[in-house]
Amino acid sequence: MEKNPEVIQASAADRYATPVFLIHDGGGTTFAYHCLDPLDRPVYGIFNPYFHTGEGFEGGICGMARLYAKIIRHAAADPDFPAQRDSGGRANILIGGWSLGGLLALEVAKILTGDRGVRIIGALMMDSIYPVNPPSTVRLGALDDMVAGEKSKNEVLTLQAMKEALQVIQKWTPPVWAGKQISQRPRFSLLRALDFMPATGIDGVHPADIHRSDPTLGWDSYDTSLFTDVEDVPGTHFEMFSLQHVEGLSKTVKRCLDRLDLLFRLSLSRSK
Repeated sequence: MEKNPEVIQASAADRYATPVFLIHDGGGTTFAYHCLDPLDRPVYGIFNPYFHTGEGFEGGICGMARLYAKIIRHAAADPDFPAQRDSGGRANILIGGWSLGGLLALEVAKILTGDRGVRIIGALMMDSIYPVNPPSTVRLGALDDMVAGEKSKNEVLTLQAMKEALQVIQKWTPPVWAGKQISQRPRFSLLRALDFMPATGIDGVHPADIHRSDPTLGWDSYDTSLFTDVEDVPGTHFEMFSLQHVEGLSKTVKRCLDRLDLLFRLSLSRSK
């Protein structure tokens, strides 16, 4: 991992298709997004720049989101960036992410609301659990047991990143659009994994499953109108991108992004 953002899929069947930035999951890498089949739009991945050093972020999720918003602004400012622009020169983009990446996408969307260089027209949260007030039965230190045993360096770094992700999530309050900004909030879509993870130790509930039975993964407590649509996908939280599920997942991701793209274009045509 060197250039951030990295190009995951460069070609697009539709030259008007809006590019999408996919933000890393709790493990800090964009590996999962490289497993996706073609989404027929430019796809960029944002990874944790501190993955190899194991350093933490100043400011937790908000600090990460500020950096990633800056990365997106810089990429979109390139004259060759493949995006449609409005009359003011703003580049239209989509954003999204799996797990922690979806939470970061929400925070980045708030930061870039009203931005002069970038306009987020939609966001896709992939099995991102509403993190506020988790049940007391959840032991967020469950990953300690996973770090034990013989692991490669990258496996250890990934597990350490996941542990830190759980810690920063606990301290994060999801952003709120208020006043004039409400009309500028992009549309959001949600993917929800259908299956439960095995129970973790004495807790009985895996952190990824604290709202698994809820159709919106707990987000109705935040805003009942947050999602334009919710789609269920097979597998557990950690199996979504596995070989057996990735073909179907790719189709669902593509369908959600295409729908967000279309809804934005329709809204523009109605406003003319």
